[in-house]
Amino acid sequence: MYNKKDKISESYEKLIRTFHEIFLVTPYEKISIENIAKRAGMTRVNFYHYFVDKEDILYRTYIDFYRKMESESPTVDPKTLLANGRSLTYYALENTKANIQFYKMLFQNSIPASVTYRIIDFITEESYRTHEPLRKLYKEKFPPYQFVNQCLAGAFWNLIRNLVLSGTDFDSELVSDFFTKLSTQGLPSFLDVGSQKQN
Repeated sequence: MYNKKDKISESYEKLIRTFHEIFLVTPYEKISIENIAKRAGMTRVNFYHYFVDKEDILYRTYIDFYRKMESESPTVDPKTLLANGRSLTYYALENTKANIQFYKMLFQNSIPASVTYRIIDFITEESYRTHEPLRKLYKEKFPPYQFVNQCLAGAFWNLIRNLVLSGTDFDSELVSDFFTKLSTQGLPSFLDVGSQKQN
C-alpha cells in the first residue's frame, strides 16, 4: 500500500544524498538547484517542496551528518557528560575525520555566512541541551550560561575549521582532551559544587 510519509522521506533523503554527492566534488557557487533536482530524478518543484533554497539543503545535509554521528555514538552519561569515557567533542572530531571532504567543502569561502551561522546556532543548541548538569550548577548571574555555551560552540567550530583547512592529520583523542581542558579549566570556579554534593 502507498505510504505518503515514506515517499516524502524517501524523496527528501534522495535530494540530500544527491546534493552531498555533488557538493563533494563541485564548488558551492557552481551547484544549481536545477542540477540537484535533475540528478535526483526530480523537478525544481519537487526540490522546493522540501527545501527553501540551496543554503537550506546545505544546512540540512550538515544536520543529517550530525544526527548520524549522534545515533552512532554511545549514550552520554548525564552526570559525567561522557560517552564510553569520551567527551562528545571526541565523537564530533571523529565524524569530521570520517567526512573530511565534506568539511573541506563546507569551509569554502563561497559558503554563505548565513549557513555558517545556522550551523553554529545548531551546535550551540545541541551543546546547551547536553550540558544540563552544568547549567544546573552554574551560579553566575552574568554572563548567563547560554553565553558561555555560545562562546564554547563558536570556539569548537573554529577549531574544526582550522584543523580541516590546515590539512592536519589530527588525533581526535588528543584534540578532544585539549579542547575539554581549555574550555573547562576555569568553569569550576563558576559552579556551585556545594549543591552537587547535597543532591
